[in-house]
Amino acid sequence: MGSEAIAKKPNSTRKPQRQTNKFKHLMLLHWVMAILLLLLYFTGLYVARPPQADFIQWLSPLLHQSIGTLFLLLLVARIFLLLRVVGSKYLRRLPTVTSNWLKRTALHTALYFFMLIVPVSGFFLRNYRGVDTTFFGISVPPVFAANAYWADLAKDYHFWTSYLFLVFIGLHLLAHWKFMRSHLRRCICWFSGIWCDLDLD
Repeated sequence: MGSEAIAKKPNSTRKPQRQTNKFKHLMLLHWVMAILLLLLYFTGLYVARPPQADFIQWLSPLLHQSIGTLFLLLLVARIFLLLRVVGSKYLRRLPTVTSNWLKRTALHTALYFFMLIVPVSGFFLRNYRGVDTTFFGISVPPVFAANAYWADLAKDYHFWTSYLFLVFIGLHLLAHWKFMRSHLRRCICWFSGIWCDLDLD
C-alpha cells in the first residue's frame, strides 16, 4: 500500500502542474493581447484621422495592419488554449450554473466575439478595397475582388464594432475592478520605487 501511494503521488501532482502552466500561458496571452489592443486603438486614431506628417501617415496604417494581424493570430492560439483548459476542467466536474456564472460567460463570449470580428472586418475592408494587407513588411494580397459596396459595409462594421468592443472592455474592467486596482497600486509602488532609487543615485 505504501509503495502504491508513493508511486501515485508524482502522477497526482502532474495534472495540477500542467493546468497551472496552461493558465499561466493563457494569462500571458491575455496581457500581451491587451497591450496590442491599446496599440491598435492608438494607431487606429491616426488611420482614421491622418496627421500632416508624411512619415506618420505612412507608418500608422502599416503598424495598424501588422498589429491587427498579429492580434488575430494570437487570438486563434488563445482560443485553442482556452478550449483545452475549459475542456479538461469541465470534464471532471460540470460548472454550477448561477446568475453570476451566466453573466461572466455572456460577457467573455461577447469579448471573444468582438476580438474576432473587429480585426476580421478590417481585413475584409482592405480586401474589398483591392489593396494588400501588410504584416510587418510582408504583403498579403487581396483574397476577394474589389467591391465598393462591400468595402463600405466592412468599413461601417469595423468602425462600429470597434466602439462596441470598447463598451464591453469597460464592462470587463468594471467586473474586475478590485483586481485592476490592486495591480495599479503595485505598478505605482514599483515605479515610485524606481524613481526613488534614481533620486538617491
